[in-house]
Amino acid sequence: MKPTTGPTADRASRIQTTVTEMAIKAQERRARRLMLQGKLDGAMSAYQEILHLAPDNATAYYRLGLCHRQRRQWAEAARAFGKALDLGDERAEPLLAESQAVLAGDATSTAAEPPTAREGMDETAPAVVVGGQVLTSSPVAQHGDGTAEVGDRSDKPRGPCRLEDRSSLGGMDVATADRPIHCPPITQVFDPEGPLAQALGAHYRPRTGQVQMAVLVREALQARRHAVLEAGTGIGKSFAYLVPVLWSGTSAVISTSNKGLMNQLWEKDIPRLLRVAPQPVTTALLKGRSNYVCALRLDRMKNIGGLPGLEPEPDLTAEALEKEPSGDMELMRLPSRLAARLSVSSRECHGHRCDHFSGCFYEKAKREAIQADLVVTNHALLCHNALLAENHILPVRPVLIIDEAHQLPRYAVDALTLALGQDQFWGLINLPQVREAVEDQELLDELSTSYEVFYRALARQRPGQSHDARRPTRWALVGELQDGLALWAALQQLQRALAHTRSLAEGDRDAILMQAEAVTATVDVLARPEPETHIRLCELEEKVMSDGADAYHASYRPLEVADPLQRLLFETWPRVICTSATLGVGKDLGWFQRQVGLPRIGAEVIAATLPGPFDYGRQMLLYTPRSLVPVYDAARQAFAGGYIAQLTEEVQRLLEASRGRALVLCTSYARMHQLYDALAPTLQPRYPCYRQGETAQPELVTRFRQAGNAILFATRGFWEGLDIPGEALALVILDKIPFVPYDDPIIRRQEARIQARGGNAFYELQIGPAILNLRQGAGRLIRTETDRGVIALLDGRVLRKTYGRQIIQSLPEGCHTTDFTDVADFLRT
Repeated sequence: MKPTTGPTADRASRIQTTVTEMAIKAQERRARRLMLQGKLDGAMSAYQEILHLAPDNATAYYRLGLCHRQRRQWAEAARAFGKALDLGDERAEPLLAESQAVLAGDATSTAAEPPTAREGMDETAPAVVVGGQVLTSSPVAQHGDGTAEVGDRSDKPRGPCRLEDRSSLGGMDVATADRPIHCPPITQVFDPEGPLAQALGAHYRPRTGQVQMAVLVREALQARRHAVLEAGTGIGKSFAYLVPVLWSGTSAVISTSNKGLMNQLWEKDIPRLLRVAPQPVTTALLKGRSNYVCALRLDRMKNIGGLPGLEPEPDLTAEALEKEPSGDMELMRLPSRLAARLSVSSRECHGHRCDHFSGCFYEKAKREAIQADLVVTNHALLCHNALLAENHILPVRPVLIIDEAHQLPRYAVDALTLALGQDQFWGLINLPQVREAVEDQELLDELSTSYEVFYRALARQRPGQSHDARRPTRWALVGELQDGLALWAALQQLQRALAHTRSLAEGDRDAILMQAEAVTATVDVLARPEPETHIRLCELEEKVMSDGADAYHASYRPLEVADPLQRLLFETWPRVICTSATLGVGKDLGWFQRQVGLPRIGAEVIAATLPGPFDYGRQMLLYTPRSLVPVYDAARQAFAGGYIAQLTEEVQRLLEASRGRALVLCTSYARMHQLYDALAPTLQPRYPCYRQGETAQPELVTRFRQAGNAILFATRGFWEGLDIPGEALALVILDKIPFVPYDDPIIRRQEARIQARGGNAFYELQIGPAILNLRQGAGRLIRTETDRGVIALLDGRVLRKTYGRQIIQSLPEGCHTTDFTDVADFLRT
């Protein structure tokens, strides 16, 4: 048979090349996911498969060498690094020398520790690797780019690893990121007639705590140290950290927890300071991809703009883009319905294959952020950037400010969690492009059936009987799930069908393949037993509380994030300033530092607690009724002693005494609905009553503030970020101490880990978080020097239990009373 030649051969060659490239990319993504799952052997197999497809892939050799190095398989590591270096990957050169030195037994080399395992170390334990970074306890301390140090060299400065020892960190310029920072004295900036007063005008009030915090930030910048600064409400944290950064002229990233705080910095605080700063500074705002208009979706919407009901949308978007050319849909003030049509997730994005890539608003925002001196972002993007993207989205800067830092562990967990729910699965299967590309209808039917069978298998693992009112809404998955493996196999068939389809444009096919790979990988880890560092969960959405498959949410998540945060954030960014109004348990900032891995950083961390400017003894009263104690009777599946009726009565008399003007914060949706349903009908004629979920949070807060005497029933979602100064808020009710349920599967698994290392599980998992949550709730009340009000903690356990005094002492230092008469008198004045 004659070999095929001419155009047909060329076309076949191009198809084969494309298929090979897609297979390599798929294996790269698979390797990264296997690393995230703690499966180092699987990742090594993926890199070997890449080398089978592309024998000259230098990066695959380099990554394979890192895997062998983590196993301390020095001969294999040396061969892999040598091959990578021959193929042009210069990162491998120092690692090759290190491996060869270990093999030669050179005691004077940097590889001071012999290649034998340290005593007590389990060589067979699964490695936990995130973003290419090995996170198991090992004599090899790796850094963000894969380079590393071995052992504990006595001549090495302790603390954040030296940047000059690393060749590359997310594309940053090493000399720039690690350069010394000189900041001039800044106390005069805060003088009554100084630059800050000029920026704020009549609104400026000199604050001692603000100056103290600014001085500590300046010290951290100049000494190249991390800092943990708890700054009480009212200090003015943003100006305290912005002034040293702007006056020093250094490059910095500022991350905060939500869009509201980002916009506060971007629209108000930074522009005010730039008007009086000693030197010009370029700034950029960077959010996640889904916050920007997708140019491809905008183009497609224009093409169907003539459909009934859709005519005004293209014009509305064009007008908004003229006013806000960034494409940031929040700043464009686009309606939520339109924003949903124009947004795209990273899984759906076509990337560089998109026809509109050059005009992509998100890519433009990334380019501007890379070039800017000062970047404002959020914790979700920061954690994704550092823990998963190796700092390629936001390259490492000399300074990283983390505002609202108490939220950092939660966002780190979210970044490292693989989740599967209705949206992810049906959003893939029901895509018109998938239906068009997959000709095998039986495969689609099998996928639908397998998904439903899988979730029925998850539901069967839910503890308790179906009639049990106290069945947990979240439970751990146990063992290998055969129904999950069947779904995984069907999803692999879908991937193969999509990879070989000719009915889709290249960009569409790649984007859909990425979605399919993500769903497949998630099902894979959910179906198989997890390493001890992770947990598999299934939960029934509390707001839905139905037994349909659409109400379930399954996830695979890490139990702790101290290791990845330590290695990929605090050992990578030269100066990290963590600040919040609530970081400590009492005066102990060590609790927060342990959560984020800072105690294992050798260099001294600047840590300080700075009290706010408010006179809590005069402005606030803390009330706890003695008789109201939440005691749950497990046998009766109810609270004992008529607790619910007593709680409702206590809340009502407090609301009557405050004449509305109250925030009722509950530890569960069930309690919120219970109190609202019991009290709103009686109170509504006199005081407007609102309930979380009736409308968007900003709208609820606006209505509450404008009414002046309203009552808002809410859950812990309203405990943070709420700012209602003045007489509209005079009472904050906390229904009970916000302990995590004792039977929560995450808590039970974490308890075992903490006890194994000799820690105090109750303090770390219950008391610490409860105190921080209470302090956040209490912080909603006193926002200015003229605010007055009552915090009612309706839980008598703080008066009876040994931990009660610690809780009381952690709350603002107001006058504590157990007498309701004192409350009524305080609210009348």
